[in-house]
Amino acid sequence: MIKFFRKIRQNLLSEGKTGKYLKYAFGEIVLVVIGILIALQINNWNEQQNIQGNQEKYLRLLKTEAINNLKQVIDTKENVYALNIWQNKIFNLIDSNQDTITEDYLSKTFGKVFSNTYKFGYENSVLTEMKTSGHLKNIRNDSLRKCLIALDPLVSRIKNQEQDVIQEYNNSIEYIKKNGSLRTMADRNGLAEIIGIPKLPKFKSTNNHLLSENEFENNLMRYTGTTKNLFTYQYPTLENHLKKTIEIIEKELEKK
Repeated sequence: MIKFFRKIRQNLLSEGKTGKYLKYAFGEIVLVVIGILIALQINNWNEQQNIQGNQEKYLRLLKTEAINNLKQVIDTKENVYALNIWQNKIFNLIDSNQDTITEDYLSKTFGKVFSNTYKFGYENSVLTEMKTSGHLKNIRNDSLRKCLIALDPLVSRIKNQEQDVIQEYNNSIEYIKKNGSLRTMADRNGLAEIIGIPKLPKFKSTNNHLLSENEFENNLMRYTGTTKNLFTYQYPTLENHLKKTIEIIEKELEKK
């Protein structure tokens, strides 16, 4: 094709038709420019199609990730709420007639409060991949993009609060280890038998005295306060944020 156009130009020049040559050359330039513009337009269209296809793929992955995180945060919130109920039962024991408290019930209550802490298992591999690869900027919905950007800072605050809970839990456990009997707790909760420790004589040890000690109560108060903050404020904030994110994603997928 190029040789064909070149031959025409050469013939015009050889015939002395300079005016026609210039007009033809200009027309040829215009055609080349139009061809380039068309090629760019096709390339842009193909690129947009690829972006749209990737966006739909990522939206589905983000939805799955958000649903998993929502289930995790709800489960963790429920566990921490149950923990807080038992924490308050210890305060009820502190305020009650302690002579009527059985060692079995006290050990059961202590076991519920001082055996576990809970942490939200955050899943963010898709979001992290989108950030590092630059695909996050291709999310066209501004509200969704803002929700995704705000997710990591929300989780970071939760992780900090969870760490505070663990710290106060450890303070309480250290106090019990120094001033109480972990063996009594294990024995009355059936754990001693599981790990092969001889059964403890009922008269030998008790943790009842801990209920009258201010430092134990102060440790428990800080442990309870940090726990309550988690399930009252931190987890519900993330839960609502994830629900909003899922709702926006579903609406975007409906448009596809």
